[in-house]
Amino acid sequence: MKYGHKVIALCISRIFDIENRKFVIDLNQKLKQKNCSLWIYHINTDLYWEENTSRPEASVFDLIDFNIIDTVILMDEKIKSRRISDTLIAKAKTCHVPVVVVDGRYPDCTSVNFDYRAGFETVVRHVMEVHHAKNPHFIAGIAGNPFSDEREEVFKTIIQEYGITFRPDMVSYGMFWAKPAIEATEKLIRSGNLPDAIICANDIMAINVSNTLQSYGISVPEQVIVTGFDGIEEIYFSAPNITSVRCGCSDLSESVYHAVMSSLNAPDNTEQVSVIPFLLRSDSCGCGNPDGKRHLFNFNDRFYRYQDDSQVLYEVSERMQVSKNLHEAGCCLFCGQLHDATILINDWCTDDTKNHFQTAYHNHFTDKMFLFFETGQEQFQQKTFRREEIIPHLKEYMDRGFPLIFNAIGFMGKTLGYVCFHFPDYELVNYCKLPQTINILGSGLGGYINTRYQHYLMKQLEFIYRYDALTGLLNRMSFIREFSKLCESLHGTDAYITAVLSDLDNLKFINDKFGHNAGDNAIRISALALKESCPEGALCVRFGGDEMLAVFTGKTDISAIRNRIQQYLSDYNQASGLEYQVSSSIGAYTVLLTQDMDLEKIVHGADKLMYTEKMRKKQKNIH
Repeated sequence: MKYGHKVIALCISRIFDIENRKFVIDLNQKLKQKNCSLWIYHINTDLYWEENTSRPEASVFDLIDFNIIDTVILMDEKIKSRRISDTLIAKAKTCHVPVVVVDGRYPDCTSVNFDYRAGFETVVRHVMEVHHAKNPHFIAGIAGNPFSDEREEVFKTIIQEYGITFRPDMVSYGMFWAKPAIEATEKLIRSGNLPDAIICANDIMAINVSNTLQSYGISVPEQVIVTGFDGIEEIYFSAPNITSVRCGCSDLSESVYHAVMSSLNAPDNTEQVSVIPFLLRSDSCGCGNPDGKRHLFNFNDRFYRYQDDSQVLYEVSERMQVSKNLHEAGCCLFCGQLHDATILINDWCTDDTKNHFQTAYHNHFTDKMFLFFETGQEQFQQKTFRREEIIPHLKEYMDRGFPLIFNAIGFMGKTLGYVCFHFPDYELVNYCKLPQTINILGSGLGGYINTRYQHYLMKQLEFIYRYDALTGLLNRMSFIREFSKLCESLHGTDAYITAVLSDLDNLKFINDKFGHNAGDNAIRISALALKESCPEGALCVRFGGDEMLAVFTGKTDISAIRNRIQQYLSDYNQASGLEYQVSSSIGAYTVLLTQDMDLEKIVHGADKLMYTEKMRKKQKNIH
């Protein structure tokens, strides 16, 4: 429970399909009357029972917090992954959360299953009883497939009830797919024994059977009746519309709702519920389709609005990829096409210094997330966010009474984060845009992360090219180039050039007694002392092994620079606790800029003064 609402988690794929969306609407309207909030954990494509394949979008199921979930509805046949179903059920049992499995059977779970056998009987009986088929033919799926075998058995049984003797040549195999179904139909046409009805084990085959017959000049349904099974959306867009059997949303949502209510009252309940699919009479059997025009209108509306939005979203993705920072990338999403959405990304996405797509990150979410984007709030600010809080303003969105829809965001096999859609309605276009929106977010955000890493690499290469790795000062080649630019910019002016040369004292002693790591440290500290003590904008270079040079314009108080260097080193020696002292000898030389400015002359002047100081120190130590 959360904020006074019982939380029902629905694990499903493709809620943008017409029947799935209807199921969500019907179920949510029933649940909210009982103060239940529906949270949908959604993938845009089913997983095809490919258990060895890991897809980032499937990581959305890892978001389920069983500490606040009251019941899980698992659409097993929609998701199509035994591994994921087993994992979710095991987690739920550990937390004593009941699971209602739809279209699947698992131990110790309530099951709501379509009675596919009874559903297929309705379409076969319709063809035989209403349309009086005398020479029916069945195009099965795959031999040995339980669904296909069961439907073949139903076909054989029912036609014999109507006095037709079954023959083996009355069955073909279309593999549940287009091309094999087309080939099976062409074989029937060539046989010279054309059936008066072709009953298909699914809709995809039925659509292709109908198209193939018509391509050979055979009219449907006048010469051959064609029927399918499943009730997929495409049956409304074929010509003629296909008679099918719909695994209907209304009866299913009613049964699932009652199963959820039973699970809330009796968590150990494991009842088995059957739902009989509904016959959809349509043009391909000659019964007509009153809903066909409505579906076509909806399709046209979705299609053209989808096209209009598509270009905008792709431009958003491109702008995200070239953004300078995460704030700019997030602002790209205020485009008018993405609304009622909250996006959280894994905290590692904010790190530009690693190639995240060649690392061993698993497809999971970090405990600390980053709030990347949120619509619908006047004051939106990117910030870190604890994943256990799910999304900001959660109570507000739950109180609206509409489902929360969670999708994982992935790119190049990695999970980047998740988006929660909190639509204040059931607008069809919003649901249909989900796959495109998720893809755009993945490519835009993933491209941004890749681009920022490339920029980081370029900066690193530039640093390697321009700077000394040990001290961070310019290397000699870069210094000479920058010095030439400086002289050109000051040409014709009465400017002074000052050179400060710092030479580390006792480097050989430090190396011999404390090792070269200690010597490198001393070099680095003396370089920092020079850089921090000279005016801002000074060109600082590692001029030799332990010699550091700073060049800047204008007259300055050399004694002040010298004192700052000595103070810096004194503070370091006092704080470091090392057995050796870091000190340096300083020489400073100032000259008026001339057209034939000679860098070596300036350095030589500073070097003489530095050498004088070094000798003075040695004389002092002798005495």
